[in-house]
Amino acid sequence: MDLDDPTGVALRAAEALGASGLRHALYGGLVLAAYGEARETRDADFCVQGVSARDAEAALRAAGFDLQVAFPELRLGGVVVSRLTLLPGGEDTGSSCVDLVSPVSGRFGAGVFERVLKGPVRGREISLVSPEDFILLKVLSTRDRDLSDAASVIRGLADRLDWDLLRSEVELLSAEVPAHDVTVRFARVEEMARLAMP
Repeated sequence: MDLDDPTGVALRAAEALGASGLRHALYGGLVLAAYGEARETRDADFCVQGVSARDAEAALRAAGFDLQVAFPELRLGGVVVSRLTLLPGGEDTGSSCVDLVSPVSGRFGAGVFERVLKGPVRGREISLVSPEDFILLKVLSTRDRDLSDAASVIRGLADRLDWDLLRSEVELLSAEVPAHDVTVRFARVEEMARLAMP
């Protein structure tokens, strides 16, 4: 397999995580292409709940991946991120990463998986985070690019989003993750989306 093909990596990783009974849903740049404005991505991102880097490492190794855990369970804002670097070996060429993103709020994390959608990717059905949860996960993250991604989804799906859910979650997450300014970041996303509207 060409590990430089993030979609192929995502499908194989999702199959491996699922085979091990690990709760996951595709997230990140690959999902952004469905909800907002596509951007280049080289990795496969998954939202997970109750999945450690060690759990994911075992699942991916069982599926034949050669990998290293670049960093396990690093808290960044309102999420915890683990990165597994996929290495060439066997029939795999190139390199890639699988990033696991888990919300700090267990309540919100459980809600993400109640709202998961199923969608076709290269003819296979895969679990995807909902557009609303994509936005909220990006707000909980720390990079400016995360805010741009969230604004892109708002521009792409504005009138089809559940705004009551978004606003309710922002209020709850602001209380649950007080060290991360959820309200300010969400307001920035809304402003970025407005400024880019024709």
